[in-house]
Amino acid sequence: MNKTNLTRMDLNLLVILDTIFSERNLTMAGKKLFMTQSAVSHALSKLRQHFDDRLFIRRGNIMEPTPLCKTIHRNISPCLKAIIQSLADRGEFEPASSKRTFCLGLSDYLCRLLLPGILLILEQEAPDISIRILQTTYEQRTEMLQNGKLDIFVGCTRDYGAGVLKEKLFEDREVCVVRDGHPIKGRVMEEAEMADSEFVALSLSESGLGFLEDYLYRKGVQRKIKVVLQQETVIPSLVEHSDLVGSVAQRLAEIYADKKRLRIVRMPLENTVFDVFQHWHTLNDNDPAQRWMRSVIRKVAETLPALGI
Repeated sequence: MNKTNLTRMDLNLLVILDTIFSERNLTMAGKKLFMTQSAVSHALSKLRQHFDDRLFIRRGNIMEPTPLCKTIHRNISPCLKAIIQSLADRGEFEPASSKRTFCLGLSDYLCRLLLPGILLILEQEAPDISIRILQTTYEQRTEMLQNGKLDIFVGCTRDYGAGVLKEKLFEDREVCVVRDGHPIKGRVMEEAEMADSEFVALSLSESGLGFLEDYLYRKGVQRKIKVVLQQETVIPSLVEHSDLVGSVAQRLAEIYADKKRLRIVRMPLENTVFDVFQHWHTLNDNDPAQRWMRSVIRKVAETLPALGI
């Protein structure tokens, strides 16, 4: 591949490459770009000629990126996003006039806790700013922050690499919820009750191993998992009319317990408290818009009540 002369390069082709990469389908990319499939195919042909690489390989209806394409996309995607945002903000970020869209990684549980407060601040300070919520697995987060698909994600921290920064927002605790009349009667289940119960559990990992399972594995404790899902707010409805035991965050459990639908039961473990952080990439550490969005999330987290004993 020869050195690129920007005066000869049609930068719109990079937008098309970015869209194909996201959609993995030429027809869907065309719809998103308001272009015909033939026009997208013609643009892809130019890109292939320029980079001397196939860039995408068709497998059925899916366009799989080549290793070179992945490298190119990883570098250009955040740049394209920054250009689009800069044009929208006319080079300066003012919350009151900005029309930006922020992509936030929030689980349904965190949406329940934080999103109403975030939207209230936006209504008061930034009425034209929009929010897009994405639910991600642990394994997706670093790449999505790096390529600009996520601005910020909120959740338990892991080793996301040196490029990901974090800030603690609040604490929560893993507890269980059971229906009224459940065979487990006490406030803390006994070890035998835990061993005999069937659980509904949350996992945001592609491996299927969640925060609590990690903790239990280290303690040498096993339990029967009947259902594993990624939507924590669904767990109470599954528990309400069965003998299943649901593992949920205490702040979420209290919402349902207050409505007299479920009881909170502790596990016979020393400590199941976990920290919740907001995470962002070093590329965006000093971006005024993202600094403002992080401050909004921080303000909302600070309004949460202290974690009960």
